[in-house]
Amino acid sequence: MKKMTQLLMLIFISFTILGCYLDDDNTYPSSTNTQTPTPVIEGSNTVNNSIPIPTPTPSTSSKNVLILYDTVGDFGNTGKTNALFLQNLLGHFDINIQAKPAIEYVANEMDEDEAVFYIGNTYNVLASYTDGSAEKNAYENFYRDIGTKDKSIIWINYNLASLEKFWKDNNLNNTTFEQKTGLSFNRIAQLKYNRVKYKNIELFKGVIPFSSPGAYNTGCIDEGNTQYACSLELNLIDIVDANKTEIFATTYSTIAGTTTPISPYITRGDKFWFVGDIPFSFISEEDRYLAFADVLHDMLGIPHTESHKAIIRIEDVDARTEITKFTLLTDFMHQENLPFSIATIPQYEDPLGLENKGVATREKISDSQIGTVLKGLYDEGIASIVQHGTTHEYYNSINDSESEIKNPYNGLSGNDFEFIRVIENADHSYSYLYPVQEDSPQWAKDRIMQGKDILSELGITPFAWEPPHYMAGPNQYRGVQEIYPIQYARVLYYPNEESNDTATKYKSVGQFFPFVIQHDVYGYTIVPENIQNIVHNPNTDYRPLLPSDTIRFAQKLKVVRDGVASFYYHPHLGTDELKEITDGLKNAGYTFVPAPSLIE
Repeated sequence: MKKMTQLLMLIFISFTILGCYLDDDNTYPSSTNTQTPTPVIEGSNTVNNSIPIPTPTPSTSSKNVLILYDTVGDFGNTGKTNALFLQNLLGHFDINIQAKPAIEYVANEMDEDEAVFYIGNTYNVLASYTDGSAEKNAYENFYRDIGTKDKSIIWINYNLASLEKFWKDNNLNNTTFEQKTGLSFNRIAQLKYNRVKYKNIELFKGVIPFSSPGAYNTGCIDEGNTQYACSLELNLIDIVDANKTEIFATTYSTIAGTTTPISPYITRGDKFWFVGDIPFSFISEEDRYLAFADVLHDMLGIPHTESHKAIIRIEDVDARTEITKFTLLTDFMHQENLPFSIATIPQYEDPLGLENKGVATREKISDSQIGTVLKGLYDEGIASIVQHGTTHEYYNSINDSESEIKNPYNGLSGNDFEFIRVIENADHSYSYLYPVQEDSPQWAKDRIMQGKDILSELGITPFAWEPPHYMAGPNQYRGVQEIYPIQYARVLYYPNEESNDTATKYKSVGQFFPFVIQHDVYGYTIVPENIQNIVHNPNTDYRPLLPSDTIRFAQKLKVVRDGVASFYYHPHLGTDELKEITDGLKNAGYTFVPAPSLIE
């Protein structure tokens, strides 16, 4: 049994030329696997009814949005990371986005912007700069423009008191912040806030739902069942004039022994928005991150139509996928009118002979029986195809040592990482060291083209790619984007990729998306995956994932007006749990659609 993608719970809740080794007679070594005769797909040799390949539409928007963030102090290094998360989320909208440090703000700069976001990740940031310094002047110019210009301002986390004081001291527009917005800063409260309510749905507020090996839970409160509340702080505000304000989301505590009041979390006063903490800390599938993502529509004045769609991806299909189980699954989905995509690994690799009696083995999907089945599903328009890497594992040469071939498990397609060098530690945590091949964009592009050419031999054109285990280096992402402008995945980002220190340079953060992203910071259109998969036997000390989890994640996701509930499913699991999930999502109000149809 291949290892499942349980690593993603840890990564995203916190964050070569192959040597040929055919036998001497140019045939593939015998395998312990057996395959049943290839089923005939009716009509597969007639008209090609494959789902059209979507082409992302370039933005023609004249709407500009500015993101400013702090860069000083103990948490100054988090500013760029938070801005990156925000910029990606804003990529859902047809707007132009610029992100930069607040110390680079120029007076009147916001004149050309529809909205300005400020991320206050440094407490009392003005105290870090001397009077008259260029940095402090930049902040004061920003504050002055807020008070004198009619712009939508979205203020996240710290330093509202500084704005309020500057406004009053300088009598901006002959008014005060309180008079203009109907709200006022109270204090920073350490009252163990761990839940947010939005649209009458309870969401986590920075809670680790399962503390897996390597998870950072220092200073967090144990809620029980390996669940930790970590973002307990809140910037409290007072509602001074209820006629001028609207509370979109509230926050409170469920921790025993607390007397925490229900308090505003996302609030609008006139054209000023306030978010009580940074909604990107400790995000998960049930987090207040979802509420923030939805309210972005209101903050920007772009009210997308209410629509709740769902998509399915069958995962890790390669030349050795067991045909009987695969066709049982695809027949069920076709009969149930469930559109689906297939994450396809073009070339099966088993360099250590794990599944082939100790004999190193390779097989292209275009030479396999499963490839014929895949071609039929594609031609009939029953399924769309996603290229899932090229081999879903990595080694440099068949002559490498066993330890070099393992990345980190056993070199087997579907198990190992293809673009990142990974080590499994003694405590079952993982160290993600660096991208292979020095993060070469050309190597990544050539590697993916190798797999795309194999699929072309079948007459199949994938509409998107999915990095194995959702991991690649920053320049690898950029290289592959030239081949596939659409990525169907969660994504890694590298806020410090310009650093000369390798460890810092390749320190990544992961982000998932509740809706389609038209353009992320790499330039991709992102088809999301956001409600996980089924894992009965997880890696040691990781959580199992059941249909009830998938359904619950989808129910929470419904707070996002145009959210897409997206999960993946492995062929060996059979149809019972798939039916449980799909029925659950239908009952929750979701409609299943082909993934390519989401791209405009």
